[in-house]
Amino acid sequence: MKKIEGINYKTNGKYTEYMMAAWFFGKGQIDAWTKEAKKAYRKTGETTFRFWQDGTGFLTIEIY
Repeated sequence: MKKIEGINYKTNGKYTEYMMAAWFFGKGQIDAWTKEAKKAYRKTGETTFRFWQDGTGFLTIEIY
């Protein structure tokens, strides 16, 4: 299993903290996308994931 050192969040291309991303997109949505990204990272080794939410924009999750 691949070890996750840390996670970076970007809101519409700008680095942001988890709490700000959670406020912007909703905590439940951020947690669901983070879980999905971690699962895909462990399966494929891909490190960057983009998610779209209508009316809000893109969230990018980078795993390292």
